[in-house]
Amino acid sequence: MRTTKIIFISIIAIIIGACSSSKKSTRSTVSTTSATTDFSANPYWLVKPANGIYAPGNEELTAIQTQYKDVTLEQLKEGYAIYATGACIKCHAAMNIYERGEVQWKGIVENMARKAQLSEPQKDAVYRYVLSVKAANTKQTK
Repeated sequence: MRTTKIIFISIIAIIIGACSSSKKSTRSTVSTTSATTDFSANPYWLVKPANGIYAPGNEELTAIQTQYKDVTLEQLKEGYAIYATGACIKCHAAMNIYERGEVQWKGIVENMARKAQLSEPQKDAVYRYVLSVKAANTKQTK
């Protein structure tokens, strides 16, 4: 009887420990894997990283379509791929999207697109991706 109580209490302690530790590590896990995380798959339980670098979903599409009516989710995903896993990070780390304004991003994308030899559609995809993230998360946008 005493052994059963000890085992039962140990199991409860392990479960409580596991639950509390997963809550503490959720944000850091998401931030470190943000370049390959698709938040549109289940946006209700995942926290978007503070640097704004994540795969766009319907929220970002809707937000950017107020400014660019013709943009598609595929175009935003292409921009994300170039920005987070493609041409941009071949030379430097991806920059925090929220740290710069729209005018600054226009100049940055123009300059970097020439250096990375991006086509006009690729350049537009990167720029619209960045703006879509900023538009969807206005609380963090400067």
